[in-house]
Amino acid sequence: MEFFRKNIELEYRPRLYLSDGLDEKDLSRLKRNISKGKGSCAVILISENENDQFDIVTPFQLKLPVWKDKKPVVAGIAGKKDDAPALVEQIITDCLTERGDLNLKEYICSL
Repeated sequence: MEFFRKNIELEYRPRLYLSDGLDEKDLSRLKRNISKGKGSCAVILISENENDQFDIVTPFQLKLPVWKDKKPVVAGIAGKKDDAPALVEQIITDCLTERGDLNLKEYICSL
């Protein structure tokens, strides 16, 4: 039995939230590293748990067996794990501004 997965399949939302210091030109490199389970960034996933909005994980954590047979949906990428809460805060602020509610999963999926 293989403990760490070699290939990580992810679905990326068309409009990703990126933390300060990251931009569109960094995306292909980041995605490549994340799919290999490498890098020090934080990946913000839409949680499959109905009681949670997001999961914040490192690329390495995506290699763990808990993600086997799942295709997580990426809502954002933070340059480092410490930047992830501010990025989630930005998603919340944008959702409140644009929709007037906190249906975050619905908001992310509408972008």
